Amino acid sequence: MKIQRYKRKNSRNLILDMTPLIDVVFLLLIFFMVATTFQDVDSSVNIELPKSSTDHKIEVKTIEIKINKDLELYLITKNISGKNEVMKLDQGKLKEELIKKLEVSKDKNVIISADKSVNYQSLMEILDIAKDSGASSLDLNTKSLK
Repeated sequence: MKIQRYKRKNSRNLILDMTPLIDVVFLLLIFFMVATTFQDVDSSVNIELPKSSTDHKIEVKTIEIKINKDLELYLITKNISGKNEVMKLDQGKLKEELIKKLEVSKDKNVIISADKSVNYQSLMEILDIAKDSGASSLDLNTKSLK
């Protein structure tokens, strides 16, 4: 069996228009730039979270206490404009600032993110300070095992 080849009646060269291809490439580039996850804005406090098998995402709340491995305390609050305010405090000033922040907070929730090397007694002291300051609920931040 012989394969027949068909010839075009119009023997001009084919010219591929590159404009739609370039448009698609730029649209894909913009899509991937927008869909990329960015580094956390309050990553200036270097802590390594402990792992937990119960993985649940906590929505961004207004008040967070971070404790690094050197037991330095940072109070992070989210302003109405969406900007984070980071304050480095000691335990004495933490209670005063928490009382001020919880008075204007809507849900009175405090998230505590502590480095995994922080001892249990220090964590309990911070939990007590947060509860005494008027926090209605306390969340401990962890990292997923996955």
